[in-house]
Amino acid sequence: MTTAQMAKRKFERLLVALGLILGCAAALAQPQRIVLADRIVAVVNNEVITQSDLRERVETVMRQLERSGTRIPPREVIEQQVLERMIVDRAQMQFARETGIVVDDAALDAAIARIAQNNGLSVADFRAALERDGIPYDRFREDVRTEMVLSRLREREINSRIQVSESEIDNFLAEQQREGVDSNIEFHLSHILIRVPEHATPDQLAERRQRAQEVRNRALAGEDFAQLAVAFSEAPDGLKGGDMGWRDAGKLPELFVKAVAALQPGQISEVLRSPAGFHVLKLHDRRGSATPLEAMTVEQTRVRH
Repeated sequence: MTTAQMAKRKFERLLVALGLILGCAAALAQPQRIVLADRIVAVVNNEVITQSDLRERVETVMRQLERSGTRIPPREVIEQQVLERMIVDRAQMQFARETGIVVDDAALDAAIARIAQNNGLSVADFRAALERDGIPYDRFREDVRTEMVLSRLREREINSRIQVSESEIDNFLAEQQREGVDSNIEFHLSHILIRVPEHATPDQLAERRQRAQEVRNRALAGEDFAQLAVAFSEAPDGLKGGDMGWRDAGKLPELFVKAVAALQPGQISEVLRSPAGFHVLKLHDRRGSATPLEAMTVEQTRVRH
């Protein structure tokens, strides 16, 4: 082989090697085309709830439960409860928008400032704390806005159905006096609700009563009440462990007040029946002192026809 042929062969090998290198570089430079499909898990009218929406909300709930010291139920239990709550919330938000209920940014900012203050933080520090916990601030703002809208919706729906006469107020005060209920006492309660359909059959009623009784029995046997609430409660506060916080006796349903009046902190109520369904309560604590009955005030809501 001549010197010229050897030089040509070496140059050809160099071109092949260079081509391989450039080919690899070009492949690496191409944007990744792999896209994971975001599966739709529910459709509420024209709005969809995706798997990523559900996953993000489940992670938030699990972080909240972990911070509160609640034993976390199996993930599939939380996912089912979260999905049901998301479906209800979406439907209610759609109705709220249709009926003109809105929460502007000023009201939202004021609410977040109060939340931060209740946690002993400035808004900036509170935002930083959320980010450290993996909760995007924008998502938190919209969650608070949603809660405010739904709260206003529930208040309006309740108020529109209430008509209180003077005689009913007199009867209420007399009943409070007969029952010895102290309206100035506050109760710290947790709550589990097993809902009953509006036109439930006897079999449905029996099944839901039995479910509530089983939940109560498990609480009496020592299972964590908050974990049971996360797993079984169909109330809005279920995913927060059923914690209702401190409530004035005068602002609680009479059914609840009578049920917890004789309980000691830590005790569980009997299964209670209301139009909404079956309830189980846990009394954490009580505080407050008696006030004269004459000092009681009753808010009146009248609907004009």
